Amino acid sequence: MKDFPIPVVAFGPGSQGGEDADLAYLPMPKAEPLVTPIPPEDAERDELLAAADVIEQLLEAMQRRPVGSDDPPRFSLRAIAPGTLKVLNESLGQGEVSVVVADAPGKPVWQVQETAFAGVWRVQHVDPRGRILDDILEAGDMPVAVRESARQAGGARLDATQLPEGVMNAPALVNEIRHHSRLHRDGQPAHVLNLSLLPLAPADHEALDQQLGEGTVAILSRGFGNCRINSTRVRAVWRVRYTNSMNTLILDTIEIVDIPEAARAAQDDYDDSMERLGDLLAWLREG
Repeated sequence: MKDFPIPVVAFGPGSQGGEDADLAYLPMPKAEPLVTPIPPEDAERDELLAAADVIEQLLEAMQRRPVGSDDPPRFSLRAIAPGTLKVLNESLGQGEVSVVVADAPGKPVWQVQETAFAGVWRVQHVDPRGRILDDILEAGDMPVAVRESARQAGGARLDATQLPEGVMNAPALVNEIRHHSRLHRDGQPAHVLNLSLLPLAPADHEALDQQLGEGTVAILSRGFGNCRINSTRVRAVWRVRYTNSMNTLILDTIEIVDIPEAARAAQDDYDDSMERLGDLLAWLREG
């Protein structure tokens, strides 16, 4: 590959600091419309070629590293010229998964949007005033900032003896969650509790919410219908809720896993994206 003319800064793993999971409330990301990638035909030739260089470097890094790699391809776009950035934005489009990662109130947040190429993400570090501190193009099953924030969970103490009156099945569920969360190791399959199939009283739901607490990660995935995913203050424990087009809850689960599958890009998706990025690269070179 020829020398890269734009100052793109690669990142390694572990580049973010620890997050405080003490959040009062974390809103879901907005349901942004899906945007089909359409490279702009009115762009200048040098902007198309500069965008092609970014895509080429990303594609080569993806080919060297499988999805889920500990060292995923990550490139800062902060120094890229506005015209080139516009070409990239329109060429990559907007996909099905959106994520908000919050620190303690008053600290910066991460806003994540999957592109129309599954497993290729735009990750923006935003301060409390909404100013972009960094703009990252990243490839992988889930961006590093999301994984690192989820790993910081650990502020909740599960105790089935500290539940309010009126609960039915909450004590057994709390004990099951505590057991599997303690045993969970990175990379293990999910242990899923289907709350929709259990006879739970309103007090049970309230007790589970109080015990698990509110985490730092909120994910909206439309790849499996409408799926809203929230981390909790217990490590590797997630609330995963599926709703229909009328926003009616149709499936309510608790998953004990690194990142729920409904939000992650699979290897097949990643492979397909690499093929399509190759087509995009050819178009940008010829445009």
